[in-house]
Amino acid sequence: MTTTMKRLACATIATFALTTGTIAFEQQAEDKNKFAEKIKAQDWAAAELALVKTNFTGDDEIFAKVNMAFLYATTGRIDEARTLYTSILKGRRNDFAMTVSGQPRKIKYIARDGLKMIGS
Repeated sequence: MTTTMKRLACATIATFALTTGTIAFEQQAEDKNKFAEKIKAQDWAAAELALVKTNFTGDDEIFAKVNMAFLYATTGRIDEARTLYTSILKGRRNDFAMTVSGQPRKIKYIARDGLKMIGS
């Protein structure tokens, strides 16, 4: 393989990776928007499906946990909600998150309120 062909192959792979990453990012943003829409509409089953389909990694994992805990609590799955809320409180992270009302709050405050809501 000539140097020019190697460069072309590397450029093609880099472009594919960049394009694939952009498509994945756009899909993830679209999935998160679907989740938010379903929550606002109180369509709990569809919200859960949208949340489960979204690939949450790294920094977004804590937000997935608090959202799933909220869904569990809202749909009567108290033990599952308690487990997630407790996990959040034991963790180190305490980022701001948007509440259902659209107000930013610290994750741990949301988790504490969630535990109170379910009687724990």
